[in-house]
Amino acid sequence: MTSPSLLLYAMVLLAGSAGAQDVYKCVQDGQTSYSATPCTGGQLQILEVPSPPPAVDKGAATRQERVASQLEAARKKQENLADQARERAAKQKETRDKHCAQLRLEQKWAAQDAVGAGDKTRDAAQLKARRAGERLAVECLN
Repeated sequence: MTSPSLLLYAMVLLAGSAGAQDVYKCVQDGQTSYSATPCTGGQLQILEVPSPPPAVDKGAATRQERVASQLEAARKKQENLADQARERAAKQKETRDKHCAQLRLEQKWAAQDAVGAGDKTRDAAQLKARRAGERLAVECLN
């Protein structure tokens, strides 16, 4: 002899696998029975069995977390590489600016030497000033 709650539980399990369906509760001669079909005599009550919740794929959540973690790691790596490239470029620019400042100063000094040079050294001083200007133009004005 089975209890009505056990029978109801069995019906719910069966109903859960097939989707939402009706369960019929019949009371006849003081006896309660549950069935998937309407009862032929006695008092009838229709019980609605809710659909079971959707199954959660824990593996999918784990895969999504792993993919998200990999994407985050790749993004951080790209950001680090970009930061390093910016730092290298800034250092290179600083070094180049310093070098060009030195060449401008040398060109200025050579021009001053050419202006103050005597007759014997004027040609050499002008040549030195011209070459200093050409070196500045080649290395810094491009």
